[in-house]
Formats: sequence, structure tokens, C-alpha cells
Amino acid sequence: MKKFDKDRLGELDVYLGEPNEQVRESLRSMMRGEGLRRTRTFARMEDLLNAIKEAPPDLLIAADDLDPTLFDMIRDIRHYRIGRNPFIMITLMVKADSDDAVKKAVLSGADDVMIKPVAPGKMLDRVGHLAMNRSAFIVTTDYVGPERRKAGDDRPSKIKQLKVVNTLRAKVEGNRMSMAELSRAVESNMNEVMAARLDSHGLKLGWVCNLILKAYEEKRIDKELEERLLILVSVLEDAARTARVLGEPELSQICNQMARQVEEMAENYENPTDSQRATIQKLTKAFELAKTAKMAPAEPPQAAAG
Repeated sequence: MKKFDKDRLGELDVYLGEPNEQVRESLRSMMRGEGLRRTRTFARMEDLLNAIKEAPPDLLIAADDLDPTLFDMIRDIRHYRIGRNPFIMITLMVKADSDDAVKKAVLSGADDVMIKPVAPGKMLDRVGHLAMNRSAFIVTTDYVGPERRKAGDDRPSKIKQLKVVNTLRAKVEGNRMSMAELSRAVESNMNEVMAARLDSHGLKLGWVCNLILKAYEEKRIDKELEERLLILVSVLEDAARTARVLGEPELSQICNQMARQVEEMAENYENPTDSQRATIQKLTKAFELAKTAKMAPAEPPQAAAG
């Protein structure tokens, strides 16, 4: 991060979670030497969690062996269940011999995943690059985080990309945000996240419904079919919660009603009625029509006289 002004680096709030004292102190010393004076270190997950709840850092760096629940915590941050800013920059350090840890780190929504042992200089260079070249975020039914696909990827995607608040970049560019400004920016981004999640629900509903209908057509009436019906219930229930957060109670009610219909079908999945099978055929279209109607932009207000 040598290309950044050290006075501005000194404004960055960095939280470092590392259980190994020697590694922790080495990283802190290096970071402070680079000008990151506001670096706080944590040896315990509980202390790190409390700090995040009190005030969001601009950058969170954490080792995978800090606590078994680390990846769950990162996911909770991204889903705005912990802290005041779900879009903090996050770098995770994971052990080299665990493909599972790498996968969990990626799926948690971290911005960057580095294999241990991590050279402090390389880590700071990566952080500096990401600060200025952060990937757009995407939202699915169970993921909020940076888009992993590279430009020019052959696989087409209908998932909307979101540009989210980046306090790390703002500070190194001299644009420090007040808590009020951060709250407004986060609220705006979260409205986009929720709307994108509804879009993702529509995609997943269509995919699952097609699998269910195909199974019935091919007479594959098994536990996997029942599980897919229950997945459908879960997606609809989450869509109901999302619609409620967006201030769309009618859409929320529609989703809940559809969820109860599918739940009833799951209880008798081996012998569904013709009406129930027809419901599955119509469900995706009904959801999209309801979403389009309820999420249509309101008429702009008339300008005040005078």
C-alpha cells in the first residue's frame, strides 16, 4: 500500500483476527509500519465480534483458525445481521491443505482469500489493489458478496451486479464518511440487495419448479422430489421476508400463501392433485407477475407550487 498517502492510511480502521500471537504481532507491526496506525488485533472471536458490533472497520482481516464459526460470522455480516456496514472489505487467510476452508471462505462473501502463510507485504499490496478495483457485488438466494466470474466468462448470467459502498477507498482518497452518510449509503445499497434477492428468488423458483415437474413426468416419485418441494417452500418464505423488508406487505402475503400451498403438496407428494401440479406449473409466472405489479415504480410526486 506504499502508493497511498500515509496520513490517509492512518485514518483507516483495520481489525485483525489471528489466534497465533507471533503471527498476529508480526502482521500488526508490518501494518503499522506501513502507516496503518489504527490497526486493532484480536486473539478471540468474541472480542472481534463485539468490536464489529460497536463500530464497523474499513478492513477486516481474519485467519480461518480464529474460530470454527468465522465463516458464519462473515456471512452474517454480508447479510446485514451483524454490524452497521455489510460491505466492509474482508480478507480471509486460510490454511493451504484445506480445499473446504477455501470454498467456505469464498462462499461466505469475502473480498479476498489468501493461502497461509501470508507475507504481510503481499497482503497489503492485494488489499491496496482491491480497495481501488473492488468487484461488483451480486445477490442470490443465499449469497451476498463479490462477483467471482471474470470478464468475458462464457457462462451468461442474469444476475444484476451492484456497486456497493467502499469506505476503504473513500478514506484513502480523502473522502471520509460520517456515520450518518454511511448509514444512508448502506440503506440505499441494502434496498438494491433486497430487490436483487427477489430477482434471484424468481430464477431459483423457475429452476426448482422445472425439476419438480420433470420428476413427475418421468414418474420419479422419491424423497429427492419431496426435498425439492420443501426447497420451494423455503425460497417462497424467504421471498416473503424480503418483500416485507422492502415495504411490500401484499407481495409478502402472496409469497406466504404460495408457500403454504406447496407445503401442503409436499405432505402428499406421492399423490398430488391435478390442481396442485397445476400450481407448480403456474407458480414461477405468478410470482413474477406479482413482483412486477408490486415493485412497479410509483408515480413521481408533483412539484410543489411556488
